[in-house]
Amino acid sequence: MDMKLFQRTRARQLLREMEQSESYQDWVELALAYDHECGLDDWKQDDACESYDFRAIRRRLDILRDLRFRRDYPQLLFTLNEGVHGNLGGMGKPSLYNKAKLGTKQLIRRYLDELCGALHDLDQVDDKIIPLAEKQDFFLRASHCNGRSALMLSGGAVLGFFHAGVLRALFEQGLLPEIISGSSAGSILAATACTHTDEELHERLSLDNLHHEVEETRAIRPVLSLLGSGRPNMDAENLIAYLGKIIPDLTFQEAFELTGRKLNITVTGLEPRQAPRLLNAITSPNVLIRSAVQASCAIYGIYPPVTLMCRNAKGETVPYLPGEKWIDGSFADDLPAKRLARLYGVNHFISSMTNPAALAITPDPDVPRNLLRSLVNYQARWWKMGSAEMLRFSREHIRIKSPVLNLMQHLTYGVLAQDYTADINIFLRNRWDHPLRLLAPPSREAMHRLIHEGERSTWERVEMVRNCTAVSRTLDEILHRRGWES
Repeated sequence: MDMKLFQRTRARQLLREMEQSESYQDWVELALAYDHECGLDDWKQDDACESYDFRAIRRRLDILRDLRFRRDYPQLLFTLNEGVHGNLGGMGKPSLYNKAKLGTKQLIRRYLDELCGALHDLDQVDDKIIPLAEKQDFFLRASHCNGRSALMLSGGAVLGFFHAGVLRALFEQGLLPEIISGSSAGSILAATACTHTDEELHERLSLDNLHHEVEETRAIRPVLSLLGSGRPNMDAENLIAYLGKIIPDLTFQEAFELTGRKLNITVTGLEPRQAPRLLNAITSPNVLIRSAVQASCAIYGIYPPVTLMCRNAKGETVPYLPGEKWIDGSFADDLPAKRLARLYGVNHFISSMTNPAALAITPDPDVPRNLLRSLVNYQARWWKMGSAEMLRFSREHIRIKSPVLNLMQHLTYGVLAQDYTADINIFLRNRWDHPLRLLAPPSREAMHRLIHEGERSTWERVEMVRNCTAVSRTLDEILHRRGWES
């Protein structure tokens, strides 16, 4: 057999085996074999590439390495004060991670290892060489300038259980960000992750814990409601029971004190006059998480609007903003990047995207492009922007008397006007076969497939997440240990 033909055949076989991998360790071994078979080991070792400024990174690496070797810590501090760069020379570009199946240029990994080592050196150096107050000032400024990463979990009804696989994969690699947001179905998984300690989390994200048996007659009622054959309040009781099973009865503040993770849940106002809200321990510390999730999952016309509940100073459960009701958070702010940036200093975002509406109008920006794909993507963006502008014009200049139609117009505009991409995108690939079943509880087999696909899709992004968050994780670890959190 021709050698090139043999290599192509072997590569295709390895790709099939990667799709069937049951663990990250198995997937890594196959990915390494694929990269070796395709000659990508040489590409990783070669610093040169048009996608990033390898010369700037190499210069910076040499300087840090020399200063650490000579133990010139005052000069090292001066050099790092010039800027702690987690994305120096564009080394976080997706194109650098689309070439090989595992990892990217070794220069990038060497630079990040050297930079994080330098940060640890400054943290541990004797206070007589660098005073403690000077260290504290540096690390607080460096953390503020470098920013933090956040994980955003989209809506997606049943498809949202894909997020469980994403959370599991990141958690097992020690890469789960402290800041997590969730909308609609994503709020269920975000709340699960942020209300359980590290010791509990792996079990809480398991299929056995997340699956909830529902009678077949109850399982199809959301579908009947969508078709106009049932009452739009149906499975509120079932949802409440499910949330009671997997999410503790905690407020946002109590959950943060328990886990240290910063939970954020988006809700949309029932009335167009109501601005959407991002609920968390900063903006709404006393709101009960279960009621926030219930509101964020309240799909208009299917589930009833929700009045948020909170715990007052006496420990009693009472309505929060009793005059207002809330519905599905994904209508207005599925991926609340701007609000997370303002509240927590986040400047790097990871998204797990399962929202069917978003997937239909948003191509995966991290997929390698050719001319045909670029044309299709351009057409999709043009259609999305044009439709959003038409709705905006009609909202501002055409008066609709029907409150229901007015709200539907408002919600549709909210869906089209959003940006559904992030710095690192984990997109659901295998779409649901039967759209009407999106609103019915999944079978155990279907949930297993979604969780496992979430894991596999995340494995492809693990090294990118590891590199792009290395500096912020190092800074956070130092600040947490020192008790210097700002």
